[in-house]
Amino acid sequence: MMKYQVCSIGDLEKNGKYPFTLNGKGIVLVQSEDGGVYALRDVCPHKGPCLSDGMIDKGCSSNEVGEYIFEKEKEVLRCPWHSWEFDIKTGKSLFAPDKIKVKTYEVLVEDGLVFINA
Repeated sequence: MMKYQVCSIGDLEKNGKYPFTLNGKGIVLVQSEDGGVYALRDVCPHKGPCLSDGMIDKGCSSNEVGEYIFEKEKEVLRCPWHSWEFDIKTGKSLFAPDKIKVKTYEVLVEDGLVFINA
């Protein structure tokens, strides 16, 4: 694995997401509400749109129709086409976490700069 400088933390803080290409692969940096920085492959495995075009939101579950339970500790990146949701920390989908996920990358923040290992 190699360490690559991606951007400054200030670039990421402007909108909470920072899409970029590394070795021909789309990757998106995402900043959580608590300031953590995560990197995910920027392609939805369903139909292929860029996840970076989607919204960062809270995870939501329910026990019955019409019930919404917002999970404070779970932040998701939502696909802009069909609203598939992926945990920003693990890359796992909310609806089939053992089967459907996007690749994640290790992120390092040093002296105001953001790096990934890829």
